[in-house]
Amino acid sequence: MSGRLAAVGANCPDCAMPSTSLHSRYDRTLSDLPVRGSTVRLRLSVRRFRCLHTPCLRRTFSEPLAPPVGRRYGRRVERCDALVRAVAVALGGRPGSRMMARLSAPWSRDTMLRVVRRSDPATVPPPPARVVGIDDFA
Repeated sequence: MSGRLAAVGANCPDCAMPSTSLHSRYDRTLSDLPVRGSTVRLRLSVRRFRCLHTPCLRRTFSEPLAPPVGRRYGRRVERCDALVRAVAVALGGRPGSRMMARLSAPWSRDTMLRVVRRSDPATVPPPPARVVGIDDFA
């Protein structure tokens, strides 16, 4: 499948100024969940814009994808990423890879382990302990 985003322009990620000055285009490929046993790849034509705000250090930027579609530098759509994460956490590397191959979504064991190691940006680490207790018995 191929497609492109429908927005007229985009905002610069650094200075938040809107821009409609087109610089170039590039193709981005994302994997989606399999359909009837076949792998699905989405090919998106993503536009790059010029930042016309003079003090801004960024000269060009690409239009962002919507969060359910994909994240920055991501290779899978969000729902596919959730499936890979669930299988990777439950089964691990090699067994997870075999299970994904049976689901017609072949990812390597290294990808499964990478997903487990990558921290989830939605979780916040717990605050450091302020008081430490000592047991009364030795």
